[in-house]
Amino acid sequence: MRKLGNRQLIFLFAAVLFFLSVCGFDSQEKKVYDDGELLTEAEEAELQELLVKTAQATEQDLIIVTTQNNQGKEARDYADDFYDDHGFGYEKENGSGVLFLIDMDGRTFYISTAGTAIGKYTDRKIEDTLDALTPHMRAGDYAEACFTFVSEAERCLNGGETAKNGYYDPDTDRFAEYPAVKEVPGWKKALSFKRLAVTFAVSAAVSAFVVLIIFWKRKTRMSVNRGTYLKNLEFKERSDRFTHTTVVTRQIPKNDGGDSSRSGGGYSSSHTSSGGHSHGGGGRGF
Repeated sequence: MRKLGNRQLIFLFAAVLFFLSVCGFDSQEKKVYDDGELLTEAEEAELQELLVKTAQATEQDLIIVTTQNNQGKEARDYADDFYDDHGFGYEKENGSGVLFLIDMDGRTFYISTAGTAIGKYTDRKIEDTLDALTPHMRAGDYAEACFTFVSEAERCLNGGETAKNGYYDPDTDRFAEYPAVKEVPGWKKALSFKRLAVTFAVSAAVSAFVVLIIFWKRKTRMSVNRGTYLKNLEFKERSDRFTHTTVVTRQIPKNDGGDSSRSGGGYSSSHTSSGGHSHGGGGRGF
């Protein structure tokens, strides 16, 4: 096998650097920040490996953060600022990804989305994930909540459906909503020139047809009289009598949520963080 020369090695090294710069994802970067000391070392190591694997499968950076001191911030602001300050992102710095925060100071857990994750992880999907996390958070099983978050994030981000109301614009780093379609008032539709013209033409045609029929009838000889209709007319008495009442009952099944609430793209809402980046997300207290 022929050995690679210096020129080939340099070219190969440059190609690897180019690939890494395009991809932007660093599998060696820390993904679990257990500042709240809620996880064991074994759980933290397992989550680190799982987050990297899931990030590569979804092409979204995934991060877990716990804290005992939110620095006086709301959970949303703390999560967004943590994401921005560390420059997380799968394809670039401050790019696409999802951060899960457990704020023990404010007793809140929050999911912050960025980049293309805003459109992929819709508001309804976030609510579904929060539903799945709530029992573990209330039970104090924070490790299980973190593992559940990873599995839920993979399911939602690989769902194939995105927000119906907008898309992420990487040039402006904003979630841009589609222009709203203006609804024309009903009275304007009814009084449009085209509709009035069609209505007038149809009315004129019908009126002309009726006039022609009346004119033609007047020319024909009357061949019937009152006796023609009364000759064989006979009335019979008929009545209904109420006998009994039958009551039918039917139980209406309850809507248990089912798969219908856990599917579909739905809509995504977004906001701008203090760092000037666009984020989506949602959270709950526990």
